[in-house]
Amino acid sequence: MLDRNYAAGGLLDIRRRLVGENQLIQVFAMFFSQINFVVTSQRNKWFLCSVIFFGLGCAGYFLLPARVDLTQIGVAVILLCCGFWMSRRLAILAFVFQLLACLAFGTLASAIHTELGPRNLLTKTLYSTEVTGTIISLEPRNGRIRATLKPSEIVGIPNEQLDWSIRLSFLGDSDLAIGDEVKASARVFPLRPPSVPGDPDFARNLYFSNIGASGFVFGRQFEVRKSENSLNNNVLLVGVEKARQSISTTISDSMTGPETGIAKALIIGERGEVTANVADNLRKSGLAHLLAISGLHMGLLCGTVFFLMRFGLAAVPQIALRNPIKKWAAMAAMLAGLVYLGLSGATIPTQRAFVMLLVVWVALLLDRRAISLRLVGVAAIVVLILRPDAVLGASFQLSFAAVGALVAFYDGPGRRWLDRQGMLSWYERIGLYLGGLLLTSLIVTAVTAPIIGYHFGRISMLGILANLVAIPVMAFWVMPWIVLTLALIPFGLAGVSLAAMKPGLTVLLQTAELVAAQDWGLWYVSGLDMLAVTLSMLALAWMIIWRDKWMILPMVPVLIAVITFQAMHQEPEILISGDRESWAIYDPDAGILHTSSRLNDFQKDIWMNRFGIRPEQEQSRVHACGDDPCRIDVSANNFPSRIIVASRITNPFYACRNADIIVNQQTDLPNTCQAARARTVIDDDVLWWQGGVAVKLPASAANPPKIKTVRDDSGNWPWIIIGGRAGR
Repeated sequence: MLDRNYAAGGLLDIRRRLVGENQLIQVFAMFFSQINFVVTSQRNKWFLCSVIFFGLGCAGYFLLPARVDLTQIGVAVILLCCGFWMSRRLAILAFVFQLLACLAFGTLASAIHTELGPRNLLTKTLYSTEVTGTIISLEPRNGRIRATLKPSEIVGIPNEQLDWSIRLSFLGDSDLAIGDEVKASARVFPLRPPSVPGDPDFARNLYFSNIGASGFVFGRQFEVRKSENSLNNNVLLVGVEKARQSISTTISDSMTGPETGIAKALIIGERGEVTANVADNLRKSGLAHLLAISGLHMGLLCGTVFFLMRFGLAAVPQIALRNPIKKWAAMAAMLAGLVYLGLSGATIPTQRAFVMLLVVWVALLLDRRAISLRLVGVAAIVVLILRPDAVLGASFQLSFAAVGALVAFYDGPGRRWLDRQGMLSWYERIGLYLGGLLLTSLIVTAVTAPIIGYHFGRISMLGILANLVAIPVMAFWVMPWIVLTLALIPFGLAGVSLAAMKPGLTVLLQTAELVAAQDWGLWYVSGLDMLAVTLSMLALAWMIIWRDKWMILPMVPVLIAVITFQAMHQEPEILISGDRESWAIYDPDAGILHTSSRLNDFQKDIWMNRFGIRPEQEQSRVHACGDDPCRIDVSANNFPSRIIVASRITNPFYACRNADIIVNQQTDLPNTCQAARARTVIDDDVLWWQGGVAVKLPASAANPPKIKTVRDDSGNWPWIIIGGRAGR
């Protein structure tokens, strides 16, 4: 009887288990069924998801340790496209294959641009050489002129290896113009890798701009031969540069004070006359985007031309009733944007903004919706095909994050606001506009805050209020006068419009100064993990695209991963620059940053932002060590570490016995240090062959310090030149 009862109980347990398993299977089946339904019924959103994965492919390629063979990537693209075609009748499987194929296509685009980049880059410093070449670009910078030359000869480099351009710095009052032939005595440097792991990689941007070296000219040791027939008789390029120089002269003659530099920055893209104090105020107040000609400026200028053109044509009934004046106005705006692109110097952000606006105007000409997420995706694809490396830059990320969020809002919930405008009185429309401007600032600030914090280490929360003043002033006062100035310059009447523009620029400067003075509104952040920021922005983009609970649920583990990665992120306390001169050691318990006395201001600002130190705290929290060697005692999690840093250690055996970590920047240390007290030795041999070093201090005696070099962090790329050797 007992055996029978036990058997019945066992069968009951098995039945309950099976019922529970069946219920779990049913839940999963329902979940995947709903996802399959959403994916199948909303195929129009596949393209936007594909754009995201294309960008991920572009970025992921540069995060590899070295470049991958084009053949391997091509095979992967073909196989994934075949998988998509074979699974086209199964929606969710086809969707997955499409995303993976776009990921591979983005990788392929980056690989092709890398292969097409310059070869035979300079690998060693030429301390005194002679450079002969033709000027192809000019940019005033901090009292000097930065010129890009197409070299015909550089003494010390074979002519057949000069398949790249060189960037040289001249004195600020040098008489230079695009198309001039220059022969100068200069010091020329190879592309410089990041100083330490985690620092910005400026060399990558120069590489994809076809610049293979940089340097400066010794005083006035250069000769200039004016030529109108240079650059293969490119009269257009020379003409544009002459127009820019003429506009610069006109602005200088018509304006005085700091407004002059702002006017030049807004009209011709020259920021060299913007004083350091003004630039700092604009950054602290969240208005630094006004100095970089990008989407805001291009959109306002083209929008102003579009409005004026359409308004003028609509005032003539014979034209308005018989012709497509909206398309005519769009073509005029396209032409105005093209002219502005040339006059502003055609920088990368300006090119990107022009491409985005061009997509909008083409959509108007084709009678399609001008503003939609699909067109934002098309613009992103075009930009990434032209410059895949742009996806890693703050400019691209901020532009498309802000534009995508705003388009998604005003194409969805915000459309109800726009649809009500026709039923409101004029004062209600003004209130609606101000409310929309405030909401726009809030959306942009919230979406771009992680990106700004990661790249720049600080977030201006009062920038929301500053933009409430700056954007209307730019839209309704400054930009219309800029359009009129460009129209009046050929007739010599630009002085009137520039004088009328100046009060608006004064308001911008005063707003920036007032907001920047409120230190509490500027938040300094540090220790943001790249992977955490990337995943958070991807999750946000995915939610914006789908807006469906079944497609948002898979983002929950992604957000958990964001929290995990950020919690696990550890910022290194010791930074040793690859130039073997600069270093910084952060004491996390005391909050003090110890630096070398030879650390330049630019590098100091980068490292202070990295550790969340405000400029006004420099006197109290940044201590420069003038001794050589420097002995510094720091503690991480209450575990002390004794560090000795020197350019040349004369008594290595004493240092080895009395320090936990030894840094000898310009000479090697004997191997006996490893057997002494010193746990970690970083010497000239490491810095020369591996580049800058970042060290994470141990939390206990059982754990060794974690060391990462630039070579480990940046990879083996052609633009990473360390130890006189370029990557492959």
